[in-house]
Amino acid sequence: MLKKISLACIISTVYLTGFADPFSNSSSTNSNQKLNQEDDYYSGNIGTGIKHETISAAGGAVEFAPSAANIYVFFTQTLSNDIYYEARLYTRDNYNAQSQMFPTVPVSNENNPWGYGAAVKIGYDFQPTELIDIIPYLRLNAYNNMSAVYEDSNGDYIHSTTYSIFPGVKLAYKVTKEFNPYVDLNGGWQQVNLNGNFSQSTTPGSSAGTVTQNLLAYEIGFSSKLSRNISLIPYIQYITTTSNPNGTASAPYSENGFNISPLTSTQQVYGLKLAVAW
Repeated sequence: MLKKISLACIISTVYLTGFADPFSNSSSTNSNQKLNQEDDYYSGNIGTGIKHETISAAGGAVEFAPSAANIYVFFTQTLSNDIYYEARLYTRDNYNAQSQMFPTVPVSNENNPWGYGAAVKIGYDFQPTELIDIIPYLRLNAYNNMSAVYEDSNGDYIHSTTYSIFPGVKLAYKVTKEFNPYVDLNGGWQQVNLNGNFSQSTTPGSSAGTVTQNLLAYEIGFSSKLSRNISLIPYIQYITTTSNPNGTASAPYSENGFNISPLTSTQQVYGLKLAVAW
């Protein structure tokens, strides 16, 4: 089994660094042989495992989207019975940018709040061969201010809470000890609850709306093993979203609405994950 490594801190929104390596020359010969043997088979991809062994991993990631940057930390285990689970804690930097809803408000007057949330995944690691992992899973999300978000110094704001459920499947392939690609496909249902204040509209006041969404996300990436227990995982996500806003959510700003379009939208997200396994 890999020995436990602790991830010390996240020191920037771009990279996660700071870890301690407790491996020392005092380790027994049998222990080193076991670690090396497991390194031959453990790919470093989150969710994959080794038959009849429990693999634990922790770390963090940063994701860059067109309108925001996500940072999250995670803990995961693939148990000796092949059950896989993962827990994530998110924070989100919502960029200040010119809003189509408030075109007369300069960006310098915006102060978009940070978002936060949590996600859990549970699945099962099928290993039809020593080289392939197939992991069906179910993911649940709960977010605050990680969808439609806006706030300015004039008293206008849009805040949101989001709840979603996504079934998915991950396919990982062991190529070498240092390079192991994967694809991840998931999609499902999401509800975004909106509330806002429109102090500069034709009829100033507060509003609340709801948007039901169907999402499909396709992720490709690979695990690059820096050592037998540390992996760096770059990835790209392609996300397609179809929205179904209610009357208030689709109404224009002049009518105290949120101007949410029912059209299908797409975006790309670029991510980098650091994982330490034991």
